[in-house]
Amino acid sequence: MPPKHKKQNKKQKQKKFEKQQQRANKNNKNNNQNNNNKINNQNKYQKKKERNAYRKKKNRKKDDEIDEEFIKDLEKLGYFIREVGGDGNCLFRSVSDQMDNNQNNYKLYREMCINYMKENKDEFIPFIEDDEPYDKYISRMEEDGEWGGNLEIYALSKVLNANFYIYIHKHPMYIVNNFEKPKKNILLTYHEGKHYNSLRKLEEKNKEDKEKEEKKKKEKLEEDKEENEDEEEEEEDDDDNNDINNLINQVEHLNI
Repeated sequence: MPPKHKKQNKKQKQKKFEKQQQRANKNNKNNNQNNNNKINNQNKYQKKKERNAYRKKKNRKKDDEIDEEFIKDLEKLGYFIREVGGDGNCLFRSVSDQMDNNQNNYKLYREMCINYMKENKDEFIPFIEDDEPYDKYISRMEEDGEWGGNLEIYALSKVLNANFYIYIHKHPMYIVNNFEKPKKNILLTYHEGKHYNSLRKLEEKNKEDKEKEEKKKKEKLEEDKEENEDEEEEEEDDDDNNDINNLINQVEHLNI
């Protein structure tokens, strides 16, 4: 009996060991698969980010490349394009110019936009691409220079209680009309190079041009005044030198 009992224990141990090995192999396979998926996803995000960066660099237009016909059409409507920096923050810079008459507050509007998107996750999740988790998208959008689009326009509309009217050359106007009585109507232009600018009333440009011209005149008058003062000082110095030279000559003549 004892020898038989030992053989049974060995078989049980062998079966138990084989099951453990199978489970371990299965777990290792799953872990490897998960790791591969993570690596693949990271590679996807990295490639996508690189593609977006390349597109932004390739498509970014210089100031003098805005379509002249577009500019003239807007002038007929009584508006002009106030250009903002093309550093990936153009949407937020344009909104900052519309709200504060200054594009440099763009970080504040990016922060307001992202905070709204964090607090109202359910409004935006259905529109995020399937291969990118929502938290990952939000984390990316928090970065300075990350290009904003339709989702961010909708969020800005909500958080600012503003309607958006975006003019696109030879295309229908893009409108985000969330309020019957908005606090602000935000007017932007959208260009083929995926760039937003601020659209302002032409009378503002005329006023700005007049102020610039007056400023230049004032600066010129101040420069002329300084030059005249410098010339007068030089003349006074010459007079002083002449007086001293005369005094020296008199002293020498009198042998003093």
